[in-house]
Formats: sequence, structure tokens, C-alpha cells
Amino acid sequence: MTGGGFLPRRALGLGLVLSAALAAAPARAQGGIPGVATGVGNRFLQTQTPLTNDSGVLEALFTHRFAQAAKDSEGNGLLGLGGGSYVTLGLDYALVKNLSVQVSWSNASYDYEFALKGTLLRPTEKLPLAVGLRGGLNWITASYAEKQSGAFGQLLVAATIADRVTLSVAPAWVQRTPYHADVWNVPLVAQVRIGSSLAAIAEFVPKKNWSPETTYQWSFAVEKQVYHHRFLIWIGNALPTTMDQLIGGDFNGDVTDRNLHIGFNISRAFDLR
Repeated sequence: MTGGGFLPRRALGLGLVLSAALAAAPARAQGGIPGVATGVGNRFLQTQTPLTNDSGVLEALFTHRFAQAAKDSEGNGLLGLGGGSYVTLGLDYALVKNLSVQVSWSNASYDYEFALKGTLLRPTEKLPLAVGLRGGLNWITASYAEKQSGAFGQLLVAATIADRVTLSVAPAWVQRTPYHADVWNVPLVAQVRIGSSLAAIAEFVPKKNWSPETTYQWSFAVEKQVYHHRFLIWIGNALPTTMDQLIGGDFNGDVTDRNLHIGFNISRAFDLR
């Protein structure tokens, strides 16, 4: 067999193997539901969508927030990239359809978060509405912080307009933040699908009146999907990602800085079946 005959057959065989692998991969794990913009991923920025991945899918998450504000970088700090950072590592596993278990760790106070999320209503083209519940426990373990644990619960609701714009509300209760107890808040989210794999997302967490300087938390990001990966470039002042440190608006005492920080999210879905 000459090289000219062998290589095409080898390439054809490789192509068939790759095609089979793609067909077996969890196409809807992060690609969303056709015709429903709500289905883009199971997370917005800090707030989650009401949706869970397909059963048997494991999703790994890495979030990074540069701690230094852009206004404090003094030019040489490259808009805050030269400062410290807040990092979160997370795993989400869909045990069965519409139910996933989640665990994450943040280097902000070495905060562990354990949660269950369930999808109560999945959107369709006729009714593009999604509803879910999420609840769990936060556990702060850092030696320099007050060690504590506390429960949280959240209702997740999202509706899509014209297969393009998704609006979400996520009323949340936290038993204990690092500084307060029995805290309620209602994060708001807007997502605009720019293309089949590109979306712009904004989040807003209303301020709590802990002090005159306390302000709201805001975030904006552009997200790109590439074969079960999601890459997200983020700006905002909402540095925490755990429920106990986000919902109260009292991260590091109080959120008083309206100036922007820079960050990113990276996630990857794996089909363990």
C-alpha cells in the first residue's frame, strides 16, 4: 500500500472516531436548549440559572477576580492585574435529571460551599420560563476569620423574550454572613444572546443599609462557548462568589467601592457516563 492510499483511509478512520465521540458527548450540557436562550449554561456570573446539566455530567468551574480596583493600579498595575486575587474552585455533578450536587472552595476566608440545585420547570419554545431551587451550607474555615457555618436558600426564576433576552430574579436568604445574620436579598440578572455561542450578561445585587458607605454590587461579562467550555471575561465590584459573602453586600466589612475590577470564569463539562 502506498502512502497516498494509506493516509486517506487513516484520515477517514480518525474522522469517524471523532464524529462518534462528538455524537456521544453531552451536547446539551452547556450548549443550551435549542430556541431558548435561558439554556445557555447553568450559571450566569455569580448567580446561577434555574437549570441543571444532563444527568451524569460533571462540570468544573474556576473563577478569578483581581482584588485591586482599576483606579488604584497607578498605571503600572495594568488596571489591577498586578494586585492580589480572589479565586473559587467548584464542581457540579448532575446526579439525575433536574438534580445536581455542588461543592466549591473560595480563598476568601477559605469558604466552602455545599449545595443541591433542582430544576422544577424547564423552558420550552412555547413557554420559555425556567424555575429552580438551590440550598446548602457555607463553612468559613480560615484561621484569620471567625470560623462559622450557615445555611442558605434561593429561588431561581428566568424567562426568555424573543429567544434573545433572558431576565432572571433570584431571591435569596442567608442564615449567617461573616458580619450579619438572617439576611435577605434579590439579585437581578439580564442575559443577551449575541450569537449561537456568545452572550453578554449583567448582574445586580441591591445594597443593604449596613452603613452610609455600603453600595450595590454590579457585574458585566461577555461569555464564549467552545465545545463544552465556557470562557467569560468579567468586570465589576462583586468580588465574592459564595452565597454568604455575596448576598449580604458586606464582603470585607462592607462593599463601598463602585469602581471596576477585572476577572474571568472558566468552566468545562465532562460526561462521566
